[in-house]
Amino acid sequence: MKKHVIMSLAALSLVVPMTSCSNSDLYTIGILEYITQDALEAVRNGFVSQLKEKGYEDGKNISIQYQNPEANASTQTTMASKLARECDLVFGIATLSAVALKTAVDDASKDIPVVYSACTDPVGAGLITSVTDHANVIGTSDAGPTKKNIELFTKFKDADNHDIEKIGIIYSTAESNSIVQFHEAQAACSELGITLIDGGFSDSTMINSTVNNLISQGIKGLFVPTDNAAAASMVSIKDSLISNKILTVCADEGETKNGGSLGYSVSYSNLGKTTGDMVASLISGTDIADITCSYSSSFPLVINEDFFTETGIVLPDEIPDNVSMN
Repeated sequence: MKKHVIMSLAALSLVVPMTSCSNSDLYTIGILEYITQDALEAVRNGFVSQLKEKGYEDGKNISIQYQNPEANASTQTTMASKLARECDLVFGIATLSAVALKTAVDDASKDIPVVYSACTDPVGAGLITSVTDHANVIGTSDAGPTKKNIELFTKFKDADNHDIEKIGIIYSTAESNSIVQFHEAQAACSELGITLIDGGFSDSTMINSTVNNLISQGIKGLFVPTDNAAAASMVSIKDSLISNKILTVCADEGETKNGGSLGYSVSYSNLGKTTGDMVASLISGTDIADITCSYSSSFPLVINEDFFTETGIVLPDEIPDNVSMN
């Protein structure tokens, strides 16, 4: 399907504004992925596969431009501006990328759809006003059950068979989504009588030292929210967590599998697929005002059996049987 065919569909229903794209007569989708890590890759792969399922395939009837700044803010701004100028629709994977694209589209005075995914708090980030009041912005949130994850610590004993009363949290202070989850964790810990040690870091190179500092303060557990920098670094802190027998609850399935212990997790692949459905609807003529932004509703418990085997920490009987094991 050539671009002029898609344009005629949009013209008939007066929905998705089309613009000329650089060196392409296809409907062009620009993807900006904040950093390479499992969760965001799952979003992108789910998004592309679902578009294909709906009949829109890269190189055939759509063109996908992919950019990844690897968490470099300056590079991301440049990439966002390029995609905003050249594409008919832009898709930001993670809050900072989505915000960068929305800013770039606004600065370019363009009226094209801005799509987001893996954004914990799209309202707080200024992307939308509400799930139904969102102007030219739509997408899917990965907001998870922080309190439910914190409650997992109360079901375990540490390696010395004591209750887990002190935990740490690692998160990037540059990610607004992570700050939201930090405050949620604070509230949950206060309610449950758990001491929470703040392990916020400003640079990803500080993650290992931050974890070691938390361990030196006597934590017996660690909470890892859906934080991009932390997710990308789980493999590097895995040995410290295991050797010190730190029960690590993760809000992201990839974090659990790459070194954590367990956690109620959002399916990032499903987020990508849901976002793909939204974009397929836009291309086929649905008015963007008629699309409701989405929040996850299913959070399976993912368990890293290797962690429990290597540390000797016992899974309590209270942990439900219907879990997803890696």
